[in-house]
Amino acid sequence: MTALHPASVRESWDETAALRGVRLELPAGLLPSYRVPGQYVKLRAGATEGYFAFANAPGAVAELLVKRGSPVGDAVAALGPGAAVEVSEAQGPGFPVAASEGRDLLLFAAGSGITPLRAVVGHVTAARARFCRVILFYGQRRPDDFAYRDEHPRWQAAGVELVPVVSNPEGTSWSGDTGHVQDALLHLRPSTERAVAFLCGMKPMVAGVSEALASLGLPRERVHLNY
Repeated sequence: MTALHPASVRESWDETAALRGVRLELPAGLLPSYRVPGQYVKLRAGATEGYFAFANAPGAVAELLVKRGSPVGDAVAALGPGAAVEVSEAQGPGFPVAASEGRDLLLFAAGSGITPLRAVVGHVTAARARFCRVILFYGQRRPDDFAYRDEHPRWQAAGVELVPVVSNPEGTSWSGDTGHVQDALLHLRPSTERAVAFLCGMKPMVAGVSEALASLGLPRERVHLNY
């Protein structure tokens, strides 16, 4: 059984109508267990519990991005500053960022899957010279669904090529890529010779992106999930 430790909410805010950012106050000794972008924690709020990826690079804080619409997501999203929760140590292998230094990074996120990829972006932009080309393909259903929109210009200024993709642009003024993230990948067709790919999203998205990457010549052993 996974051990849980008392923690509290330091701050919370709406990123979108469906996604809420949460910054946690963790007990001493727990934060150092988070070492690699892509790791996650088990969190209990009241009678509900679930797993959440860290939304920030390893460091002095712990942020989550919570999707409303499930019992645990709604419970966590409703918590205000000072509210009590229980969390585990960081779990999972995360993404192999250290082994990927000197390579191109192809990052893929759909929906709330942006959470661990934001952690990767934070890690990469803090050590940008260690990586080559970095492209983030980020898909959402509608233009207003993109999380961390205020940060997107900073990501781009730090050398991350951002490719936002909207699957349902009808009735909006959206003029960017449409469809799915794998469609944008096949349209851009970046070189995969020295690339690695990090993915987070629902199973159909992971399958579609993996198939598209294979068609571009990226070996399966260089395609990574955060679990």
